[in-house]
Amino acid sequence: MPIQALRSVAERFEDILKHVNPKRVVSEVLKADKAFHFRYFKGYRPDQIGRGRIKQIAQKEVFSDPGNDLFANLLIIHWNEAHAEMYRDIVTHVRAINDDVEAITRIEPEQAHPIIDDMLKRHTREAFYLCVRLNGVRFDEDVIQARLIRGEPNPNAASAAPEAAQPAAG
Repeated sequence: MPIQALRSVAERFEDILKHVNPKRVVSEVLKADKAFHFRYFKGYRPDQIGRGRIKQIAQKEVFSDPGNDLFANLLIIHWNEAHAEMYRDIVTHVRAINDDVEAITRIEPEQAHPIIDDMLKRHTREAFYLCVRLNGVRFDEDVIQARLIRGEPNPNAASAAPEAAQPAAG
């Protein structure tokens, strides 16, 4: 899953990489996968490893098959931590649908549009798009394309506005 998530936003990988702490990645990899650490970081002092080295590794371990889930997951975790408020906001919205967020297989467009409207009031469309892709938020693909890539407005907002403007019968 983390590999596919990063591959889905490959064209924006530089934006993700800006939020990765290379020294911390090296430390985390050392604890979790000594063979991976040995393969890519042996002979380097942690302060010598920068984002360029992380990008080179990602080309081999994320954007080429079979990929390394641990490394991909670490990159996503770093991005989420840099965008902690947005991450908390989307988790709150998704948990309102079902506390067990992993059990959600699809977020209906009727539920997705209000969530997107709220998130776009507080976060940039580009950053929220990355959040959705990196975290596997289960919006329909056509909703993601329309709202987060093309920047189209909520299709329900136009139909709801005239109703709200009419006085209540009575």
